Amino acid sequence: MERTVYSIKMNRLKKSYGEGIFMDQNAVIHLDENEPVHRLYLKSIDAADEDAEWGRLSFGLSLSEEQVLYIYAFATNERYITIGNENVDINRFLTSGNVSDDTKKILMKQPGALRFVGKNDVLLYELKGRYLYIAIEVMGEGAGYISKLSVERGSDEFTGAFPEIYRENNDFFRRYMSVFNSIYNDFDDNIDKLPKLLDLDKCPDILLPVYAGWLGIDVQGDLLKPKALRTLVKEAYTLNKMKGTRACLRRILEIAVEEQFLILEANQMNEFSDGRTEDASVFDITVLIKKQLSETERFQLTYLLEQFIPVRSRLKLENFKDTGIMDSRIYLDMNAKVAETENASLDDMMGLDNNIILEE
Repeated sequence: MERTVYSIKMNRLKKSYGEGIFMDQNAVIHLDENEPVHRLYLKSIDAADEDAEWGRLSFGLSLSEEQVLYIYAFATNERYITIGNENVDINRFLTSGNVSDDTKKILMKQPGALRFVGKNDVLLYELKGRYLYIAIEVMGEGAGYISKLSVERGSDEFTGAFPEIYRENNDFFRRYMSVFNSIYNDFDDNIDKLPKLLDLDKCPDILLPVYAGWLGIDVQGDLLKPKALRTLVKEAYTLNKMKGTRACLRRILEIAVEEQFLILEANQMNEFSDGRTEDASVFDITVLIKKQLSETERFQLTYLLEQFIPVRSRLKLENFKDTGIMDSRIYLDMNAKVAETENASLDDMMGLDNNIILEE
């Protein structure tokens, strides 16, 4: 039978019953650290075939040393069970908050059901039935989580290649071969995910700096938000072809800086700098930015831009100064004075004593 994987996502979790747990938008089940008992009764998984054979149940797990994990599972072809004189829907019975846990455990521990302790990767080969019911219980206080719940059926390819005599459900040979079968399936799943991991529109944010590095761009630090970083990586090939040009710097600034900016080359500086360009080279580049940058942001942006400027060029970042404007209804009296902000700079030979304070 072809291998089928059922992933337990938010849609099924919302229809399940939980106690001492809460879920986030990524379908990760978090354990309430203030509760001593954590339970999850999943809505049934429907194989759509009578007497379906079930395979592997696995999930990510993080628990404290004091906590103990229990898994209960059984399969049946029936949706209803007789309790007293009434036919009861098993799903409603197990996911109801009005039924005690002890009563639910009677059903989960019926003959033919399976119980596992301390394992988050188990085999359900002994279970047959259209509907699979699973309960997960964690006893003990503490934080933790359960993630990436999945169930397989028709996944025992390795044992299926041997004669019938080797396929007994609880036989040592089948359990031994299932180890290699699980490893093979995990590799197969990872290979199937490769196209998604290499898709720049869908890959996880954590991989974006890696892909940028492959293209020769170092984006260390937190200057670029995930959206901007994704855009930069997607355009990295084109930006590398434009490296050393004004258009390249302009595009990087558009991606990295959300405020106004202006790129000035040395031959344009006299117009904007009051002639203070005596030490400027003809290859120098000055970028005026409206956004007020912290020292960390300034360093990171400079480091990013310097990867795309010509070899002989020096880069300098400056902030736009706020300008005061007076309309026709404003006047100054004889004692008024418009103050100018004085800027000071220190060269390599200057130092500051303890009485100097620098203001931003």
